[in-house]
Formats: sequence, C-alpha cells, structure tokens
Amino acid sequence: MKIYTRGGDEGDTGLLGGARVSKTDPRVEAYGTVDELNSSLGLALALDEGGVLGRDADPLREVQGDLLTLGAALASARPDRERDRGTIPTLPEGRVAEIEAWIDRLAEELPALDAFLLAGGCPAGAQLHVARTVCRRAERAAVRLAGQASQDSRTVVSATLPYLNRLSDLLFMLARAANRRAGTPEVEWTPVRRRGAAGGEAAGS
Repeated sequence: MKIYTRGGDEGDTGLLGGARVSKTDPRVEAYGTVDELNSSLGLALALDEGGVLGRDADPLREVQGDLLTLGAALASARPDRERDRGTIPTLPEGRVAEIEAWIDRLAEELPALDAFLLAGGCPAGAQLHVARTVCRRAERAAVRLAGQASQDSRTVVSATLPYLNRLSDLLFMLARAANRRAGTPEVEWTPVRRRGAAGGEAAGS
C-alpha cells in the first residue's frame, strides 16, 4: 500500500467515517496535536539512555497507546457510531484514576515544591517538560473542539479532557522524577522585581 494518496493535495483530509474537512478544521487540529504529543513522548523515551525513567518507561508506552485511542475518537466525525461498530477502541475504564495513582506515587518520591521551575535538566527530563506543554496545547485544542462539535460527538470529545488534564500533571511529575534520578538539580525561577525610585533605582532603568 502506498503511503501517499494525493487526496489531501487541495488542503482537505478525510475523517474516520468518510467525511472530508479542511486541514485547518478544529478536529484536525485536536487530533494532530495529540499525535504530536505522542511523538514527543516517543522522543522522551528514546532520550532515556541512562534508564532514569525506570519502571515508569513501560507505563509511558501504554500512555502512547491511550493517545492513539484518543486520536481515533477525535478523528471521527461520529465517534459514538464508530465505537458501536468497533471501528475505534475505547480507553480502558479507570485510566484517569490510574494516572492519579501514578502521580501520587511520584509525589512520594519527590521533595515538596513551592516555586516555579525552569524547564530543563537531563535529556529525558527536559523532553518530558516539552511533552507537558504539548499536552496542554492538545487540551486547549480539545476544549475548542468540544465547544464546536456536533451533539453526537461532543460527549466523546469532552471525555478526553480529564485524561489530557491529568496527563499534563503526570508529565510534570515524571520530568521532575527523571531529573532527580539523574542527579540533575531542579532550578527554581527567581523573578527579578524592579525597584522603584524609593529603592534607589529608577523605575525605567
């Protein structure tokens, strides 16, 4: 089977179920960003040459599978019908609760945090910070889509929001854990506040 079809040369693409929409459609933006997130996680795993992710690596690959499932739902014009027909899968029940338990486990490993962090650290940790921001963008795209989607798909689209919201929290914690295990110090953000004239410095200097 050829990888190219030429079907999108005019700027449109096909959804699951046969409908065609512009490649700028909010649905395409949503599942495209979820796909980008998936690739970002793949890079984080590839960068983990030192094995700092440890037992979290395999569950993170399961998250990649979850994202393919979410992407399939977002890429379907009528996801309820496609799921009933068995065309697209569903997330295992309780996945959000499992992610919350994962976050709680990581929290026990990490010191309390009372400041913003500068993203970075070891290669895997830095890439997980990137993945976290992509996840937030995917969440925003899904929120926009949920507000515009037809009634028969709005429920399914909205169901992706708790997952993406919790996943971004998990990726933040995983980034911290990767850096701690690699022995890379976390760098806290120290904002520089400008002093007024009373402090001996001109406000405009």
